[in-house]
Amino acid sequence: MTSTYSIDLLTLVDGAPRLIGARCPSCAKHVFPAQAACARCGATTESAVLPAEGTVWSWTVQRLAPKPPFTVDGEFEPFAVAYVDLGLLKVESRLAGRAPAEWRIGDRVRLAVAGDDRSPAYWFESASEFDEVSA
Repeated sequence: MTSTYSIDLLTLVDGAPRLIGARCPSCAKHVFPAQAACARCGATTESAVLPAEGTVWSWTVQRLAPKPPFTVDGEFEPFAVAYVDLGLLKVESRLAGRAPAEWRIGDRVRLAVAGDDRSPAYWFESASEFDEVSA
């Protein structure tokens, strides 16, 4: 596993982006983002590469523009935010590739990334739409 990202949120596995979390070797709890000690038992955690695909566990629409010091390029547009169930844990993330109201609980999603080593960004997109393109 080699990371091309300067912060330890993302890595590449066989050229595909993956999130880096942590796993507790004592109690097997997984977390994202990674933390040095397990919140459940206090043991030292180890790095864990998380699955790149999951399902929408729950979601909502963010309809309010961020407050300063955060900025928006252009006019603010509402977007979907979800808990994505990766099997090992649920990760909070933005959803992209559909209108916010088109998402459904249970939709299959796949990790997507952009940016560079200094400011990588991640979100999840519909996995079924990836499957339709590659079919």
